[in-house]
Amino acid sequence: MKKKIFSFLAVFIFSLIIPEYSWAKIPIKSFKDDQISVLLYHDSFEMADNNNILIDRHSMDPWIIVDGCLHSSEKVILVILGREGEIRGERLACFTYEGGKFREKWIDNNRQINPWKILMCDVEGDGKPEVAVGVWKKAQFHPVFDNRLFIYSWEKEMIYPKWLGSRLSSPFVDFDFRDMNHDGTAELIALEYQKDGLKRVMAYEWTGFGFRGITVLGKNLSMNNISEFYLKGRELNEIY
Repeated sequence: MKKKIFSFLAVFIFSLIIPEYSWAKIPIKSFKDDQISVLLYHDSFEMADNNNILIDRHSMDPWIIVDGCLHSSEKVILVILGREGEIRGERLACFTYEGGKFREKWIDNNRQINPWKILMCDVEGDGKPEVAVGVWKKAQFHPVFDNRLFIYSWEKEMIYPKWLGSRLSSPFVDFDFRDMNHDGTAELIALEYQKDGLKRVMAYEWTGFGFRGITVLGKNLSMNNISEFYLKGRELNEIY
């Protein structure tokens, strides 16, 4: 009993000493960049040094962070902002993290795409990153709400439409980008529906004007998240 009381008092005193640090929260994403870590929470993001000492914190109130990614070479964070209780976001936003400070660069005003996932990738293999965004919207030739994939070019801390996809070969629920065969080009890995209601994992390559399916990595699956599919150690040139 005494040990429990002592532990409670220790935690209480520590919380009074360092009230601003979100040590008790679990980040939705964390990134390591040189001598610092950047942690994304639903209500904020934080910068900490190698000793986990807080350097800066930026509150997103009244927004929540749905998802985010890091472009470390330019010290940039891209995030999807939404409202509490929503599974998709409303806007994309860009922040920098230099000199120990977070700074807002822009928040877009396009509320029509309902973004839910954002990643950095290199679909061209030219060393210039693209921004991939999963959205939920209607398309001109498929006028029902569904998951779509938008690819943006990244230039001077701004995004520009590169490919605003209508559909992949099948409706998809999640996606990722990985350089599966280590050639410098990121392949699209999509978790898609099969005709029987189960799912498959499909790999695609960029053709210059869209994505072409190249191989099925797994099928007859019941998962809902691409992270559940174990890709480590498998390469496309082993599956062809």
